[in-house]
Amino acid sequence: MKKIKIAINGFGRIGRAIARINSQYGYFDLVLINDINPHIDNLAYLFKYDSTYGKFDGQVSNTDTSIKINNNLSICTSYSDLDEISWKDFEIDVLIDSSGVSNNVKKLRKLTERKFIYSSIITHSNNDSDFEVIMGVNDDKILAKHHVVSNSICDANAIAHIMKWIDGEYGIKSGSLTTLHPWLSYQNLVDGPAISQSNPGVVWADYALGRACTDSIIPKNTTAMDAVEKVLPHLKGKILSFSYRIPTDIVASSDITLFLQEEVSSDSLMSFITKKCDDSLYVKLNDESLISLDYEKEESSAVIDAQWIKVTGNVVKIVLWYDNEWGYSARVLDLVSKLIDVKNGA
Repeated sequence: MKKIKIAINGFGRIGRAIARINSQYGYFDLVLINDINPHIDNLAYLFKYDSTYGKFDGQVSNTDTSIKINNNLSICTSYSDLDEISWKDFEIDVLIDSSGVSNNVKKLRKLTERKFIYSSIITHSNNDSDFEVIMGVNDDKILAKHHVVSNSICDANAIAHIMKWIDGEYGIKSGSLTTLHPWLSYQNLVDGPAISQSNPGVVWADYALGRACTDSIIPKNTTAMDAVEKVLPHLKGKILSFSYRIPTDIVASSDITLFLQEEVSSDSLMSFITKKCDDSLYVKLNDESLISLDYEKEESSAVIDAQWIKVTGNVVKIVLWYDNEWGYSARVLDLVSKLIDVKNGA
């Protein structure tokens, strides 16, 4: 059977994690990598040697025009404008745009309209996408007309499941969410302006984000609930959200407090969550005493920490862990399969 052909635009943290997971399982034929870095030997080097996930357990080589990962040969280009790529030469099924550049959505739509690609996935929340999906939450609503699809954000992929479950079973009156998120590439090693990646040239108005990220916990607003509300609109305005950037390189956590419509016992809540996790492809339950690094390279969207589930009356506290790069990238690849299934009427 012919393999599905994919391309990756933006070979940064998420792009390389997607390529690693794809290589590990041999899901798809990665035929094209486009990145603004023109040095292909550098792209191959960054893929092979990863300061977070370690050395790639496989073969990596490159020429002046390509990277070979095990037996998968990918042509490499370096264009900042997607229109400059000769798409008709590649017969790509799904283009994964992990560049983080919001303005690319319009170009992606044109590519599908011109039949150069069947569909595309963007790795951030975007109001201009045809559909925003969180696998296991609303992927059953993807239609064949949805060609430019957002995979939302890592935080929303983690928290939307438990919020959907709890609201469906008990009803959520209100609540609050605090995320603890590792540093990201737009942050600084030393104090300076924080430059946006999604909108190049724009400096974040919250100057604290420009402070040195290696020594401090930095408070910031979060779009986590905004992204969740796109897939669970009935929760809009019910849950306050807040975030900290923390001085670690991987694995995030979410601390969720929910006020329910009714009182619930600890036993019944634990029984309910256990069953939902047993039935879920994307969420796990852990009852061991673990720390953040124990969840490195966790492919689940979220792991619920059983020891920190707390209940008093109608107030519930839940703690989640998730590898903000690896788990999220695994969902991108799941979404590729889903889009192809929808295309084929499966």
